[in-house]
Amino acid sequence: MVLMTSAFTASRAAARTALQKRLLIVEDECVVAFDLTVALEDMGYSVIATAVSSDEALRAADEQRPDLVLMDIKIAGGTDGIETGCLLRARHHIPLVYLTANVDATTLSRALRTEPDGYLVKPYNEHSLRTTIEVAFCRHEAERAARVAHERERAQLEQRYSDLTSLARRLRREATRDPLTGLCNRRRLEDIAKREISFGQRDSHAVGFILLDLDRFKQMNDAFGHAAGDAALRAVADLLRSRIRIYDVACRYGGEEIVVVVPGESTVGAAALAESLRAGIELLDITFAGVRLPPFTASFGVASFPEHGWELDSVLSAADKALYRAKTAGRNCVVVATAADAPTPSAWAAAARVWEGRATNGRELRARTAGEYALIRELETGDDFDG
Repeated sequence: MVLMTSAFTASRAAARTALQKRLLIVEDECVVAFDLTVALEDMGYSVIATAVSSDEALRAADEQRPDLVLMDIKIAGGTDGIETGCLLRARHHIPLVYLTANVDATTLSRALRTEPDGYLVKPYNEHSLRTTIEVAFCRHEAERAARVAHERERAQLEQRYSDLTSLARRLRREATRDPLTGLCNRRRLEDIAKREISFGQRDSHAVGFILLDLDRFKQMNDAFGHAAGDAALRAVADLLRSRIRIYDVACRYGGEEIVVVVPGESTVGAAALAESLRAGIELLDITFAGVRLPPFTASFGVASFPEHGWELDSVLSAADKALYRAKTAGRNCVVVATAADAPTPSAWAAAARVWEGRATNGRELRARTAGEYALIRELETGDDFDG
């Protein structure tokens, strides 16, 4: 008695589950469609519509949104049951069970390539019909669950990739940026300067270097505190960023010294930029902690590749000597390195003569737009140009 009650309860539970499922029958034989409807409703399913052609099937699916489609392979209309089934699955992602009395190898192979959720060969009995539909629902639900899990995993991987990319970008910035001014740091300067000199050697164009040092900066720190001095350095960095080109790069060299790399410019062009920066620094108006800081100035030394050296150390050494003369000349001025400041080893002289000999269009860099030049450099180095 207990076993019978349990079986009856399970049967009613299965019927309630089936009632939640809405089926569409696509069958051009009215008697077969009627028999299917009766059998399915006896099983507890709801047959929401029957269709005899591909057009009716597509329209009924669009309007009724069934949970499963029983599709006869040979139907009327512009497409057969296999093509119509593919369209239905693509539109609505619903399980599909093929019905056919034709079991030839070609039709079967073509139907199976579409990966249906079930396949019934006429004539079929109630047991095979019920089993095929239940398996179709189970398979479809498993595929849906796998698809959801895959999408969730993909979203997690994409988020992880995004997080790692952001972390890598932040770490790279921290490793290459001066935390106080936001300018490139000395390590980054060496990479950028060597890269620009390499481009200059390859393309036969000059690279200017500006070395600036804030005048009497220690006195400002002593009088107003290091926090005020930091504010002054940040103001100078902001001024530099506003006046240099997109492919010029400003780097904090150490203390209150800053180097600006000026690709495509000889000492003449670099000196003109240095003068603009000198005048701008002299006019800076800085207020810190409610106190207006006194005006301050900077001294500049200018050198360039290949005029003052074939390597970074040589060019910076020449710029440093010019900066020293600017300091001794009274500060707040721009001094260009001379030939005496440049190294004169025979190897460098020979390289310079080769460079001059092939520099037929070495000024073409100036004719490029900033965006074009930045893109060229980014493709060649994978580097950014926000220095």
